[in-house]
Amino acid sequence: MKDVVKFRALVGIAQADGDFDSSEKEFIRHLAELEGLSMKELKELLKSAEKTGSLVKELTFDDKVDILIYMVKLMKIDGKVLLSEIKFSEKVAKALGFEEKAIGFLSGIIEGNPNDTPNLGSINHRMRKYLVGADDDY
Repeated sequence: MKDVVKFRALVGIAQADGDFDSSEKEFIRHLAELEGLSMKELKELLKSAEKTGSLVKELTFDDKVDILIYMVKLMKIDGKVLLSEIKFSEKVAKALGFEEKAIGFLSGIIEGNPNDTPNLGSINHRMRKYLVGADDDY
């Protein structure tokens, strides 16, 4: 996910409510480390991040699902899932146009090992039902 647009969107989402707290910063810092983004690159993103509006519009559906998958992997990687991590992930899901329960769905099928790659085609198809306003019969 080492894609600057995705990280800028993620940072923008975290800042969107005006409360970019230390747990959110730490969560993004861990994700950046996992994905090989240098701390210098991340600091630049934090300084220059815009609000979510225009950045989220630049993301494809697959990009959005990719962000959520990596967030869930990061939550599970240490074997402890904190409520703050869940809440932040749900906030991101909502900002990306998904229902909050999409995080629960992903959490149920994604393991904590970042090297495990789930069947992305199947996940992407199933994630469409969690889009806000999606038809349940999709």
